[in-house]
Amino acid sequence: ELYRDFSVFSTTVCFQFFLLIPCFRCDLGFWDACYTTETNCSLGERCYTGRGKAADVLDVKTLGCVKAEECEVVTTVELFTNNTVFVMTKHCCDTPFCNSAPTLPVNTLFYLTMAVLTGASMGLK
Repeated sequence: ELYRDFSVFSTTVCFQFFLLIPCFRCDLGFWDACYTTETNCSLGERCYTGRGKAADVLDVKTLGCVKAEECEVVTTVELFTNNTVFVMTKHCCDTPFCNSAPTLPVNTLFYLTMAVLTGASMGLK
């Protein structure tokens, strides 16, 4: 019985260790418009959403996979061959397709819930 339990445990650990995380990929997007495809991260990589600003005007976005040591690091990136430089931070996560969209702030969820409940109670009269 001990051998069977160890076998199940080791198989689970190995499966999770070697599991490749599926993420969305977008090489370059502006504001929230980004042409996305699906990709699988390599071992040691995590999903990320990169956000930056070029010339203090243009919001730039990228999605994909990155090595863990590049997470939450501010980098300078050259946008085109005309030397337009922008600063980007890659925010990482490690669940399938976790880089799909920004989460709503808690207060936004609260207001949406209140609006739905208020609308529902008005319809019950």
